[in-house]
Amino acid sequence: MSEEYDFGELRNYLRGQIDLGDAELFLDEPWALTRGKSRPAPARPVPAPAPQPSGISEIFDDSGLFGTPSGAPAFKPAASSPAPAMATREPVAPAAPLAAPAPRAVKKIVAEYESADSLDSFYTLLKKDVLYARAAEVPRYAGPQAPRLLFVLPAQRAGEDCSNFLQGAPGEMLVRLFANLDVDAASIGVTYFFKGAPRTISPLLEASLRKMLAKEIALVQPSLVVTFGEPLFYQVFGKAKPFADMAGSDLEFGGAPAMALADPYAMVNDKQLKWLTWKVHIPRSTRFAKPQS
Repeated sequence: MSEEYDFGELRNYLRGQIDLGDAELFLDEPWALTRGKSRPAPARPVPAPAPQPSGISEIFDDSGLFGTPSGAPAFKPAASSPAPAMATREPVAPAAPLAAPAPRAVKKIVAEYESADSLDSFYTLLKKDVLYARAAEVPRYAGPQAPRLLFVLPAQRAGEDCSNFLQGAPGEMLVRLFANLDVDAASIGVTYFFKGAPRTISPLLEASLRKMLAKEIALVQPSLVVTFGEPLFYQVFGKAKPFADMAGSDLEFGGAPAMALADPYAMVNDKQLKWLTWKVHIPRSTRFAKPQS
């Protein structure tokens, strides 16, 4: 080269860059250097140089390829320390089963009339019951012992009694009806479900009246119990099935055969209801011969 250049400043700049690290910074061009001081960096540990293999035998270890060379010690794995024994837990005894609660004794309330052994004692004790305690008189069953039919009417009407029901218009009509079925008036008995004036009967009162009627039936011992009227049908037999489908059919109450018919007070003045009773309801029963036309 015809001209020589002085690279001293460049050489000093590069050397300074190598030696700086993070301790100092150059803030200007290399040949107009201005050093700005900064926080000194922590000293970096210099890693020790790794030993270089002295020969190819150290680079490629073929000791395990064809077995252990003779004279070379066999590799022995370090003996593992015994695993710590697990702490044994005492078996937990199963909890004792909870004792079942003792059944509560249900005290059955027995009315005095349920202990009656005759109709006389039944009505005497019935008069002591809270339901009839204030009544001047309790209507008594009228009819023979063990009648063929026991008529059960809803309630006592004004001027009417069990003893004279068969002499009134509804009673006379029923006597003529059953005479065609070979049942005479002398084998018919009469009683009331509620032994008082007609009134609205609550479900609780219904239950009491059913118990009274069942006891009365047990003492009278009829061959067949006949109830009259749709409301009385539901009070005695429940509401599981409609009256229209069950009227005249074979039922049971108080351990005795039973059947339900239409209200005789309505039947007296309703020819269609009489016809329905005679042609539809009565033939449903298996306890009578086929009615005469």
